[in-house]
Amino acid sequence: MSSGDDEARLRAAMAEAHRRDAEHTPPFDATWRRSRPRRSTWRWAALTAGLAAAAAGIWLVTRPEPPPTSWPAIGTRWVGPTDFLLETPDLITLRSLPSLDPAADPWTARPAPRGTP
Repeated sequence: MSSGDDEARLRAAMAEAHRRDAEHTPPFDATWRRSRPRRSTWRWAALTAGLAAAAAGIWLVTRPEPPPTSWPAIGTRWVGPTDFLLETPDLITLRSLPSLDPAADPWTARPAPRGTP
């Protein structure tokens, strides 16, 4: 067997394979212009509306009861374990206003009248 015989057999096998493929392959124009079946927009709208109605119904049935409108007055105040860290010396001293004597302040004191020793 020569390389020419092998090549001829290979060409014949390839031609046979292409011929079988061509028999089973539809024409290009038929595959290119194939129209897809259109799904109705109304079907999707009805499905969406049905799902929304089902979700709303489930929510209305399973929603928790609202808390009571009036809670009893409790006379407690929460004090956290680290609240003392927020109380700086400045805050402690600024809780009350210092009493200022305007006569003692040299910048705001009125000058003494002339002729007074």
